Amino acid sequence: MTALFAIQNSGVITVSFLGWEWDASLALILILTLGVGILIGYLAGLPSSLKKGSQLRQVKRDLGALERTAVELEEEDVSLKSTPE
Repeated sequence: MTALFAIQNSGVITVSFLGWEWDASLALILILTLGVGILIGYLAGLPSSLKKGSQLRQVKRDLGALERTAVELEEEDVSLKSTPE
């Protein structure tokens, strides 16, 4: 499929951007544009992803602490029930 796309869009075009000019095939320009768009989208979402990862680690730490507290309370409850009154 990619080969067919490249063959059908093999014409050379001139691209001008920020004072630069270069000649390249239309297929190459479109593929590079797609790649740059994907990279920009990934970089734009990276801070949010890192923040969520940090929050997830904190929640896991909190959960571990709560589980340890629950075990301690259960052990304390068992020991209180087993002592004679």
